[in-house]
Amino acid sequence: MPIHPKNSRLKELYLNAPYEICIERARYYTQSYKRTRGGHPALCAAKAFGHTVRNMTVTILDDELFAGNRSSKLLGVVIPVERGDVNLILDMELDHLIRRKRQPFFIDEDDRRELDREILPWWRGKTVRDHKKALYKKAGLNFSFSKNPFAVSQIRKSMDWGRLRKATSVPSATPGYKLRGLRELLHNNPALVMNVFDVQGHLVLGHETVLKEGFCGIRQKALDALNNGNRADADKAAFLESTVICCDAVRDFAGRFAVLAQEKAKREKDPARAKELEAMARHCAHVPYHTPRSFAEAVAALWLTQAAAYISFGMVAIFAIGRFDQYLYPFYAKDIQKGIITSEKALRLLEELLIKLGTNLMILPYAAKSTGNELGSDSCAPTVGGVDETGENAANPLSHLILDAFSNVKSLGNSFTIRLSEKTPESFWKKALETYRSTSGAALFYDEAVVPALVKGGMEIADARNYGVIGCVEPAGNGDSFPCTSGNDISLAAAVEMTLLNGRLRMMGKRIGPKTGNPEKFKTFDEFFLAYKRQVSFMIDTVEKAVHIKDGIYKKLYPRPLVSATLAGCIENARDATAGGAKYNFGSIGARGFATALDCLAAIRHFVFEQKALSIKELLEMLKNNFADSEIWRQRLVNKAPKYGCDDDKVDFLACELAAFFCNNVSRRKTLRGGAFRPGFFSYGMHVLEGLYIGALPNGRKAGEPVSNSFSPSNGAERKGPTAALASIAKIDASLISNGCAVNMKFLPQLLEDDERLAKFEGLVKGYFVQGGMELQPNVISNQVLKDAQKNPDSYRDLVVRVSGYSALFHDLGKPLQDEIIARTQFERL
Repeated sequence: MPIHPKNSRLKELYLNAPYEICIERARYYTQSYKRTRGGHPALCAAKAFGHTVRNMTVTILDDELFAGNRSSKLLGVVIPVERGDVNLILDMELDHLIRRKRQPFFIDEDDRRELDREILPWWRGKTVRDHKKALYKKAGLNFSFSKNPFAVSQIRKSMDWGRLRKATSVPSATPGYKLRGLRELLHNNPALVMNVFDVQGHLVLGHETVLKEGFCGIRQKALDALNNGNRADADKAAFLESTVICCDAVRDFAGRFAVLAQEKAKREKDPARAKELEAMARHCAHVPYHTPRSFAEAVAALWLTQAAAYISFGMVAIFAIGRFDQYLYPFYAKDIQKGIITSEKALRLLEELLIKLGTNLMILPYAAKSTGNELGSDSCAPTVGGVDETGENAANPLSHLILDAFSNVKSLGNSFTIRLSEKTPESFWKKALETYRSTSGAALFYDEAVVPALVKGGMEIADARNYGVIGCVEPAGNGDSFPCTSGNDISLAAAVEMTLLNGRLRMMGKRIGPKTGNPEKFKTFDEFFLAYKRQVSFMIDTVEKAVHIKDGIYKKLYPRPLVSATLAGCIENARDATAGGAKYNFGSIGARGFATALDCLAAIRHFVFEQKALSIKELLEMLKNNFADSEIWRQRLVNKAPKYGCDDDKVDFLACELAAFFCNNVSRRKTLRGGAFRPGFFSYGMHVLEGLYIGALPNGRKAGEPVSNSFSPSNGAERKGPTAALASIAKIDASLISNGCAVNMKFLPQLLEDDERLAKFEGLVKGYFVQGGMELQPNVISNQVLKDAQKNPDSYRDLVVRVSGYSALFHDLGKPLQDEIIARTQFERL
């Protein structure tokens, strides 16, 4: 069944909408915080949310069946003004963003004036970013470039400045602007090769709780807790009071759409549309404050809750909706049985939901646009399939219908997750893989690998079996966890450079990490590997300290009462999620460039310590000069050195050792909220930007080139085909990777075009999972199509690819990232 005509129009409306900046959240949050300054932070946050949703613009589009806009614009940036990173972009780069050629932003002149004169100035010194900067300085976490003239000249010699300028330069930028930009970049990207962004977020919202209890029930639960001995504790009382305020605000937010829908129904001349609007009015008057009475109301409640939570947090919330095929199914089954709804009507609702979930907007710095994307990047990560809490198959008729909806809308920005298991029926396996005939964008997760990792990470087995996936590829509890699964990570590839240079980083021009010894004096590979591990540990230590500072700021100044109200444990513990109220409290530290680092280590072991064909001194000279006059050796490093992804036990066992070292190092650490840090391997597009800041490496990679994406082998390394590549990955102990990994592979569409070939593809996937694989995200598309989409983006506006964890519309990606996806190995046979 094709996409519903009205949903087709709705999809085109979003895809062709201009990128706009909405200041309403920033305006109303500023007004409220001015009035409540000095009050308890939880109450300040709740009142700001309430003030916003009671005053912001509400709209209903012509073709939608359920209401709930996130901004006053069709595609509008929702500014998280209290966090600060977006404030910096608007302060420094708005003129550039509205003049850029690709997808320029638009802002009303009066809004621009209010933003510049009233909103941004008031928040200076008060944001999460501002507090981070001050506390980083006290903690010694500020990194700076060398000012030594000799060091600067060496940087210019060893780095690819042409590539760096092309990817990151801002037109007409002054020297002062560039200097400030570098300083600000180092704040979120310590030494350029570690990330600690201002965001927490990254969780599965408690939609199931909202559907079972309604915000009315959540409100009553908070009042009961308040009256049950918690009034004497100021922090507990404030949190519970803030929960009540937020529940009332959600009721009023939905009520505004009920009024608007009723008004539009009275003016509507088309009887069919008037009936739809009247139903919308009834739904919004009832949910999500009360529990849904039908499948249509359950979908409406889900979307209104999602929109409200997004408004409460602002862009880069990364609020996943979790296992919606499970918590919506009782409503669907009941309505189908009673004849209240048809599968065709339900499919239309699901298509609309996926369109709305996949069309949000983020704003990136001008330079970052070339290595990232903005449309649909605030992933809501729907999850379907898998096992239930007892370990039996949970795929149901609604799961199948959702896959139809996903295929019909062609994914959009939905980083869609399909859970599979040895208990999954063959019909669902086939249905899942058939989606790739329509679109890329789905990631496949194997429960037999994921669930043990979650249990080892600290979850009860029933909760682990109920996991949803967040953001890119991060499995976590379904409405019971505050896991903060992304935004804090290190570069394993940069650690190779630091080991070779005794702690120095070429781009920084000075020592960043510890002195681990002159590598020319190392007698064995084990000595080199030990030094490498010390550099990696230093980077993990640095990120951990920075995350503690960030989390402390949120706990003290910017709690999230609405989000917390939906999460299991927060009301029971009378604590906000930022203070550890949720049932599970995790943190995360991820690693990028896994294959690049591994290939470098394997090359050093092979050529330097085993064959003794190359000395460290000779290697360092080649790298310093970016392989100038050393092309023969570079080709040997590229083509003759052992590589990850070729089912080579010797290299793969090194991969196992590196992965285990990183994972164990991360997971032994505790967050401020008491839970463990969880390790993961995914790069969310940062592998392209990261490569710009790293010099030439021992695997033959030249300065400035991208490092490997996520957990995948390096581009071009999978010389023995997909089976061998997946066999290498499957040898690594997935039970250690509790925060997930991303494995990207690109296949020609012809490989899935008939049932016989689809069965072979299924055999490849099953074989990988049975061997120990956790995740796989195929891009089923030809390079010919990708290259044509680069030249003619308007002809491919709904073309979706999986990037390095997340899904993205190809036309919205920067060209360097598009080029990296094209450069990936294209498998032409299984």
